[in-house]
Amino acid sequence: MNYKKEIIIRGIKIIDIGYITTIYLILGILFAKMCDNFIGKFNEKTEKNKPIRRSILELILFLWFAAIVTYFVRNLIPLIPFPLNGIYGFDHLKVKELTSAATFSLAFFIFNQHYQEKVNYILSVIE
Repeated sequence: MNYKKEIIIRGIKIIDIGYITTIYLILGILFAKMCDNFIGKFNEKTEKNKPIRRSILELILFLWFAAIVTYFVRNLIPLIPFPLNGIYGFDHLKVKELTSAATFSLAFFIFNQHYQEKVNYILSVIE
């Protein structure tokens, strides 16, 4: 076994995981802010005039939309080249984190202000 090659490939893999995570994080923040700009600020007065089931339905529809966006982003990320691909036989497309959009989803929901406020409103009404 060639330990030098193995160490180099594992180092490249660690760099690749950071690269993938950074891209997912940036896209998650960008999409969250784009959604906030499109949907607008959460207005509690307007929300109080709706039945709670409508607010919950809107939240479910938003989650459905988020799942679709996540699907597209997850299929887009493998198309972005990795600068160290091919070095010592490293294959960027074999890194499992490439198709795991967990970082994107986390960033998307954490940085989506409208979603956060709507969830907090629904929880306050249900309690």
